[in-house]
Amino acid sequence: MKILELKIKDSSGKEKKKIKFNEKGINYIFGDIQEPENKKATINSLGKTLLLKFIDYIFGANEDSKIIKEKIKGYILEAVILVQNEKIKVKRILGNSKEITVNDEIYSLNEYKKIFSISRSLYSKQIILSKKNNEISNRDKASEDDVLSVLKLLNLKDIVDNVKNIYTLQNNIKNLKKSKQNLLSLYSKSDIKEIDKEIYFIDKEVEKKEIELEKITNKIQKLEVSDIQKDMIKDYEDKSQKLKKLQIKYEKNRIENERLHNFIEDSNKVDISTEHILKIYKKTEQEIPNMIKKKLEEVEKFHQKVYEERKEFLEDRVKKINDENKNLEIKIEEISENIDKIGFLISQNKIYQESIELFKKYNDDLNELKFKQGSFSKIKDLEEKINDKNKNLEINFEQTKDIRKNYDNVIKKYSDFIYDLVQKIYDENLEVYFDIKIREKHIKNRPVIFDFSLKGDGGEGINEVKKNLMDILIFKYNKILDFFLQDSSCFNGIDTRQVSGLLKEIDKISNETGKQSIIAINKYQLDDEDIIKIVEKKSILTLSENNKLLGIDF
Repeated sequence: MKILELKIKDSSGKEKKKIKFNEKGINYIFGDIQEPENKKATINSLGKTLLLKFIDYIFGANEDSKIIKEKIKGYILEAVILVQNEKIKVKRILGNSKEITVNDEIYSLNEYKKIFSISRSLYSKQIILSKKNNEISNRDKASEDDVLSVLKLLNLKDIVDNVKNIYTLQNNIKNLKKSKQNLLSLYSKSDIKEIDKEIYFIDKEVEKKEIELEKITNKIQKLEVSDIQKDMIKDYEDKSQKLKKLQIKYEKNRIENERLHNFIEDSNKVDISTEHILKIYKKTEQEIPNMIKKKLEEVEKFHQKVYEERKEFLEDRVKKINDENKNLEIKIEEISENIDKIGFLISQNKIYQESIELFKKYNDDLNELKFKQGSFSKIKDLEEKINDKNKNLEINFEQTKDIRKNYDNVIKKYSDFIYDLVQKIYDENLEVYFDIKIREKHIKNRPVIFDFSLKGDGGEGINEVKKNLMDILIFKYNKILDFFLQDSSCFNGIDTRQVSGLLKEIDKISNETGKQSIIAINKYQLDDEDIIKIVEKKSILTLSENNKLLGIDF
């Protein structure tokens, strides 16, 4: 996907800007700041980032409430894009994130992305609108999506499925361990290593109790009593068993009801109100880069929906438990009364009384042991599942390392490209190393290591240079995306000599590959008159304090 033309109209339909883009090669959005000493007050108000964001919207991005402010809601973006050599007209209205028009047909944003096979996780690796936190992500720690997207774009597709499996297995093991630990804390103070021993002893106790219970049962059956007395004892036994089950069920419900009630109360205590969200939102206006902000209304709506659904589900569950326990109370009371009456009759015979009491004791002990036996069996089952997942995890790590070896030549090519580029943009010799490795099997640590070091540069911009090198590497070698958007903030902190070298390489790659690059740059970020002239010549739009994108001060 490439953009060939963009018209920006106000809400009344009046055209504010019309910009044409070169299909291949570099397109500069040039910030010709006249007062560089006052750059703090100007660099964020010319409209360079806003224009890049408009292009990003045409490429299927969600709206960003930090950027789309009230003043420009209702503005219209009309673009001509190129997809597989076909020119397509696209229109999007700012403030209306649900609809997008394609050749006069209205679609939802999701439909639009599906039609043009837009993967935003991939697009985000070549649409860089703010300084990244590391070489491959805007997050402090790269996510699974970040890693998988970079692997896909660097044509390492055979590794992707295995890496995805590793993430899934690691997450499964984490959840299973958490469940196992919860059960251990409820049912035992023993270490997991002692579980086998405890299960063995419990099994033996169950066997003993069952034998003793059988003896008592035989003793009762051999007693010479009338048919009525026999029926009484049988009825007593049946009702006792039924009562025991009802009481256990009632107690489980009571415990669950209490836990859910406490959970709802805790949830209400820690709930973040709209006012709090607004405070967080206002704070993010100074602290968090534009690219990762969520629209306030979306955050409120999402938060409220999740909260209400959770609360509704839990309250419904509490109601069902309460209703069930009311019915259980009635049944327990009814059976208890019957047992008391039968028990009174049976107690008239001392032999029956002693036998029944003994039967009840052994039966209670047996039920308690079986309950504990079941609990420990669950823990054992979880442990076995964890072991199985661990074996699969080890297999996937080994398979991924083997697959990685098949890409030695490809990754060597990437390493050489970065090495050569560093030599071009730095006067002095630097130690530069790049590799993509698969670590040894680990339960928690993620499988892929992007090993990227650059030593010898005393400047503070070395980390920013590394981020740019990674972006340019993906730009050159990826076979999926044919565009590259980059904001001027990506060059902040980098020496002007390295900035010039990076821009020259982007221009060269754009022309060699036929891909389109759109780069925002400020004049004060360049100190070479030759490169400034090139930038001015290849600029599709020049902005300054006196010529802002929309003529609006934000």
